[in-house]
Amino acid sequence: EAEARRERLDRASQAMGALLLRGYRMLGSSCPQCGTILLQDKEQRLLCVSCQDPEGGHGTGGRIWGKNGRF
Repeated sequence: EAEARRERLDRASQAMGALLLRGYRMLGSSCPQCGTILLQDKEQRLLCVSCQDPEGGHGTGGRIWGKNGRF
């Protein structure tokens, strides 16, 4: 359990770092589903790296928000 959680956190941190280098912004709010810090792309779309794969696939839940911050 603890090892699996650590691996999920490591994957989320690596994904966040890569996206920040590509121009995403880290926000001061978190995903209501999993608690991961949200990122925002240049089109103002919100992204949770734990729930949504930024390359177009789906993470655990496929959560991505539009400009209004809703699913």
